[in-house]
Amino acid sequence: MAQRRMNLQVPIEALFARRWSTYAFDTEKPVTREHLAACLEAARWAPSCYGEQPWRFVVADRFEDEFSWRQILSALVENNQLWAKNAPVLIVAAAEAFFTSNENPNRWAEYDTGQAVMSLCLQATALGLMTHQMAGFDAGQLQTSLQIPEHVHIMSVTAIGHPGNIDNLEEVFLSRELAPRNRKAISEFVYNGKWRNDWEVASGLGWEARYQETAAEQLPWYSPSLDPDIEQALHSISLTSAHVLDLGCGVGTQSVALAKRGFVVSACDISSSAIAEAGKLAEREGVQIDFRVEDILQSQLSGTFDLIIDRGVFHCFSDEADRSVYLTMVARLLKPGGILLLKCFHKTETHQEGPPGRYDEADIERFFSGRFELIRSKTSSFSSPASSFSPKALFCILRRR
Repeated sequence: MAQRRMNLQVPIEALFARRWSTYAFDTEKPVTREHLAACLEAARWAPSCYGEQPWRFVVADRFEDEFSWRQILSALVENNQLWAKNAPVLIVAAAEAFFTSNENPNRWAEYDTGQAVMSLCLQATALGLMTHQMAGFDAGQLQTSLQIPEHVHIMSVTAIGHPGNIDNLEEVFLSRELAPRNRKAISEFVYNGKWRNDWEVASGLGWEARYQETAAEQLPWYSPSLDPDIEQALHSISLTSAHVLDLGCGVGTQSVALAKRGFVVSACDISSSAIAEAGKLAEREGVQIDFRVEDILQSQLSGTFDLIIDRGVFHCFSDEADRSVYLTMVARLLKPGGILLLKCFHKTETHQEGPPGRYDEADIERFFSGRFELIRSKTSSFSSPASSFSPKALFCILRRR
């Protein structure tokens, strides 16, 4: 199963999200001839300059031609051999350097070969296979042992097979296998109209992507029942009935828990997929909740509330301007004397995974002073059934002045 993608920015086709480069292959399970042919057919239909199709593949299947397979394996750098030895199929991809029609140099041959290999890998993913492309190999050795002409440029070696047991991996590969996948932000490599003019993506699309790709129960902020910090706070302030707004409600577990305790609940989230799941949960649990799709920074919410719950929204904002918009919105929606229960990442949490904003009590005092009174704060943690990691949190009770 593919590891979770991090720093998502936009929902994409599931096939692209599932494709990734594994180190774990099932050494005992062959790739059928039909599946291998389908992968090569997908490569055949990749686009190329003038339809030249300059890519050339040498395919070696350990179950059918172990000698050729070992010739390719032995040309890999030692580190790649350690895990690629379990892959039943190794494919050498090369590019013809000249157009066949006029023998002129084809400067797009390597580009087109890359497109063909990507097509091959995506078809493999669609069939439930795993792939891993490699650049670490001795091209001269492959040229000689596989009798590849000198004018054909060897580009990569791709391992193909069925997913294997990661417990069999050496430690160095196991840590890579389990690490969440990250990529540069779109703005770092896409420019709007001219060089270095960032192409911006709406922030809410990333949240939508997370909810589309990952089951709610597997999300690191998921809590199946009312957060203990919220429950204790409600008891300490003796609040048993009120009009509540659940900010960033996700799939609605906190909202439903509050509604079942007799609160009148409105809830919002930036992800339409999350709101859809929250509505289904409320219906199953037999409670009425006003769910809405809302971007907190561009909120159209109206009315006033006795209590606002924020379990993980405020810490998404590290920018002072965004925090100011958030503060104005919360102050507008909360009645004078109303309570804000705020839970965010603590400044002492140094784990790379997580939101950009991390705060301590002094930060909260500074940000909210003037409009809010900090009644109480404590260090806590975020816990989820999906993870053994419980990041440090700061929980605050604030009263609207």
